[in-house]
Amino acid sequence: MNSEHLHEALERATDAVAPVGMAADALATARRRRVQRRGALAGLVAAAAVSAVVAATQGVAAMPWGDRSAAPMSPGPTPASPTSASDSLTFAPPIEAGRIQPVWDPRDVEGLRNRDLGMSPTLPGARTGTVTTAVALLDDGQEQTMVVGRDGVAQALNLPAGLGRQRTVQLSPDGSRVAAVGITGFFWRELDGGDWRRVEVPDTVTGEGIELTWLPGSGSLVLRSHLPGVRIDLETDGQRELPELNGYVAWAADPAGLLTYTPRRGELVSQEPDGESRSVIITPLESLQRLIVSATSLAAARANSSIASPPAVDDRDGLIALDRDTLATRGYLPVRDSSSSYVDGGALSARAWLDDDTVLFSVHPLQADEAHLVTWDVESGELRRVTSWSGTYSASFATELLREP
Repeated sequence: MNSEHLHEALERATDAVAPVGMAADALATARRRRVQRRGALAGLVAAAAVSAVVAATQGVAAMPWGDRSAAPMSPGPTPASPTSASDSLTFAPPIEAGRIQPVWDPRDVEGLRNRDLGMSPTLPGARTGTVTTAVALLDDGQEQTMVVGRDGVAQALNLPAGLGRQRTVQLSPDGSRVAAVGITGFFWRELDGGDWRRVEVPDTVTGEGIELTWLPGSGSLVLRSHLPGVRIDLETDGQRELPELNGYVAWAADPAGLLTYTPRRGELVSQEPDGESRSVIITPLESLQRLIVSATSLAAARANSSIASPPAVDDRDGLIALDRDTLATRGYLPVRDSSSSYVDGGALSARAWLDDDTVLFSVHPLQADEAHLVTWDVESGELRRVTSWSGTYSASFATELLREP
């Protein structure tokens, strides 16, 4: 084993799954109902030495904190019943060689053709003013937080006091709301007026470094650390614990609010409309991080976890798009540089499905000052740059508003 391979092995020893953002569009919902339960695989599972996992549920939990006089949150999908490996567990197919696209060097991002999705090609815009509906939010984690409108106008946003430098601030998918969580708690506000509203949430989802993820429709969101997540309905302040999001799992919600998540490495669980859950062994795909889910497809940052000499054609980090029903590869975009350079650190992240063939993703090239928002056609492999911003900022986007004029 040469020094480069040894370095990669040491990097993977500290590999962690990072969760991520969600899909934006609901497309061809009827297709989701074609999912068929796979059967008679218990023997195959045993031969592969893989244990079946009881599907996690999205049950309603009583919360032992704060005043719960507000209307309770709706219970959501019916919890799944425990199922055996013989009727729930399948294997994802390996990446098809014909779906592997040419290796891309993110340092070439500035040479891509531009794509106009209704936002300034550089963030923040040069002008300042009042923003009531934003397409982007930038936060430097120290003093500056700003929202940017479709016309490029930028407005400074004053945050609640005391959140800390490791706070999390996120723009809603429809661009109308902002939410923030930190040391002093969880807050949200409308951009078109009004003050920050504080919502009492468990101590397990307050503090620094908390993940905050908006759900489709911008009426609810999820807070989580490495403990079970908590879903919050902003209209009622109703809350529900999400035990399936316990630990360092990658996850996303589809347009109907159903979750897809990785309870452990090598497994992907998808909640189904009938209340059941489907569990799939994804070892051939290796590590999927920062998932996004549409009605028909799934995309993720894919971390290579194999060390081979010579390396196989798919022994690279990159972006991968999968058919949601079969997990067959729709497209795999490998990136240059050693494994973990982009995916494990979050420098390459799928953000949203813009349509059935187009993934919106962000990338911060190695040793570069700027990060970029890029579109990827998963079928043709075409890449186009949307906008750029200083890499000192974390950025979130109103993905439901990003469309070609």
